[in-house]
Amino acid sequence: MILTWVGVFLAYLAVWKASEEIGIATWWLGPRSNPQPVFIRVVPFAVTAVFGILAGSNVKKLPWISLGGAGLLALIALPDLSRSPGLAAIEFAIAGAVALVSLGSFTGMYRAAATDGDR
Repeated sequence: MILTWVGVFLAYLAVWKASEEIGIATWWLGPRSNPQPVFIRVVPFAVTAVFGILAGSNVKKLPWISLGGAGLLALIALPDLSRSPGLAAIEFAIAGAVALVSLGSFTGMYRAAATDGDR
């Protein structure tokens, strides 16, 4: 999960760079002539950092928490559907990838062993 969140961080850096290269801004970056304040521009990175730290902290309900993080990333992508649908599609793909890894991480969770009374 930690590597997933590191990948998300790098993916959002790529979205930022692509946004600058094609000249179409995401809502959290704003247009080049009138950029968003710094605390708005770092919103996706702050979400990524928080969930990456939680992943590294060995939180008990990590798959559920990461699914929540995927939901937040999808909410971050939602406003971009109207202004830059291509970048929004990339942001939704990032959120979807996190959701898939989170769902897959349920298989690696420890569960209580079955006792003779449970059979």
